[in-house]
Amino acid sequence: MPRKKTIIVFPHLNDCGGDLSKKWYIEWQYHLPGTEKPKRERNYSDLNQPTAEGRYIAAETFIAEKTEWLKNGMHLQGDPTRVYEDELLYRNEAKMYGREKKSVTTSRTHLSDFLSYIREKVNTKSYENYVSKLRIFNAWLDRMNLSHIHIKNIKRDHIIQFATFLSADQNLARLSIKKYIQIIHTFFDFELEKGIISTNPAVKIPALGRVVDQAATPFEVDERKRLKAAIETTDPQLWLACEIQYYCAIRPGTELRLMKIGWIDFDRSKIRIPSVESKSRRVDVVDVPEFLIEKLRHYKAYDRNLYLFGKYGQPNQEPVGKNTLRNRFNRYREALNIPNDRKFYSWKHTGAIQLLDNGIQPYDLKEHLRHRSFATTEIYIKKKAGNTSKVISRFSTEI
Repeated sequence: MPRKKTIIVFPHLNDCGGDLSKKWYIEWQYHLPGTEKPKRERNYSDLNQPTAEGRYIAAETFIAEKTEWLKNGMHLQGDPTRVYEDELLYRNEAKMYGREKKSVTTSRTHLSDFLSYIREKVNTKSYENYVSKLRIFNAWLDRMNLSHIHIKNIKRDHIIQFATFLSADQNLARLSIKKYIQIIHTFFDFELEKGIISTNPAVKIPALGRVVDQAATPFEVDERKRLKAAIETTDPQLWLACEIQYYCAIRPGTELRLMKIGWIDFDRSKIRIPSVESKSRRVDVVDVPEFLIEKLRHYKAYDRNLYLFGKYGQPNQEPVGKNTLRNRFNRYREALNIPNDRKFYSWKHTGAIQLLDNGIQPYDLKEHLRHRSFATTEIYIKKKAGNTSKVISRFSTEI
């Protein structure tokens, strides 16, 4: 029997038994389709701190980011003809069904074309979401011996079966399954517009899955005070990220992490988010309270092209890692015994709740949160709305 290939070995730390006189390193490896030997990589540079504690913290952050990088198939980026073979199928097929696929079938080709199209329409985070979910869908088609049939022969019953698989076998929450179906619906709309199919099969799919409240829970006043006391002086960069979420409703993913100093209009007290980084794929202009602009004015002397939340706790040519701020926040939350349903993203939600408590008009809250639909804003609205239309002035100067 031929030896089974190792697809991915996720990053792990070699701490040399805790010996600080030796070079610690993080090692990982992955196998690329069409190659015989796995690609093995190491990182030494992030582990040059003088203390063991510093090295372990740096390793934890790096391992989390590199693991996510591998899970999302980012090591397979490059040749566009490999999208369906690599980014779409490679990892999840190997994980779920224990073998690599070597042939190109109809569904893979269509899904590949769709991903090539959607890559230019959405931001990086959204694209990764499309890739990960369509990988699972295609792997399921293959498992059910459906990946070889023409795409027009995939019917509504098949989509219902897939949703049932996500619910019964994968135990996913209802909201998660809904997101899968939305992406699959968008894919079939793409095929419909090309004239490949005559009807979209991903319609009127029953709601399946566990009912879970996944909304970020706002902080209570005491929790906010304790977090501020713990974070503000020990990690000023993280606290600034919390403030910008809270006061400006800027999303903590791509918008916040990739914010550049040049986005800040110090004279007009605005932050301009380019369409390429905005979740809505449009240019968004965000109001900033005057007291926060004064705090940000410190960064006016820096190069406009530097990332505000750069590596090493200050503006830099490289932004912090994808999960770095969240991981740092989680450590403070756990140390303070604050419930884990209070997330890094809760700062944005908490700011919206305070505005509601202070009497903001529903339409103004919609504009502040930059929602396209008022229906989305309704989740923030209590039974009684206030009668003021001023947004930023409703904040106090203290979180």
